[in-house]
Amino acid sequence: MNKKYQQFVPICLILAAVLIVLIVISICRPKIEEYSDIREELERNSAKKQKLEEQVRKEEADKQAQEIKLRALKPIFKTTVNSSNESLGVFGNMFEDIIKTAQSNGLLIRSIEYNMKPTNDPLYAENSGSYNACELKFFFVGTYNQMHAFLNDMNNNFEYLTAISSLSITAFQEDADYLLINEAITLYSEKPSMTTHRNRR
Repeated sequence: MNKKYQQFVPICLILAAVLIVLIVISICRPKIEEYSDIREELERNSAKKQKLEEQVRKEEADKQAQEIKLRALKPIFKTTVNSSNESLGVFGNMFEDIIKTAQSNGLLIRSIEYNMKPTNDPLYAENSGSYNACELKFFFVGTYNQMHAFLNDMNNNFEYLTAISSLSITAFQEDADYLLINEAITLYSEKPSMTTHRNRR
């Protein structure tokens, strides 16, 4: 009996050790899986955060590049008028100069509408705290040559930055030589800084 007992003890010890290992694994496995899930989630969130940061940096760089490009083309008019007035006065003489440019090129102005907050304009939408914008909707009547000359004049000789936001042309029924022209031109002006307002008081 003693010999059999001596042979049985190691087997029991091995079985007990295996049982303890299995119990430890069963207890620790959920924790290990939970830790693994948390680690994977943190890695995913870190990757998302990095992607978002890269996207923000790219958008900021694109925004700055666009503004630099626009400034390189033509300067933006700098107003000294308080933009809270929301009047055409914040654009200096640009409104009158566009009318004179159209008339000097032979275009007849039938009507003008304006929108002081053109939120569809990308420059204004992204920089409304720094810039004023006004979309002028002109209804012109004129020939193709007159319209072409006006656009060239605005592009080559107009001093400050403007943008054509829409343009549509239809034939004038009463006279085939003339066109009905709907054109929207956006004006921009840089708002005076807060220090400028304080210094002027």
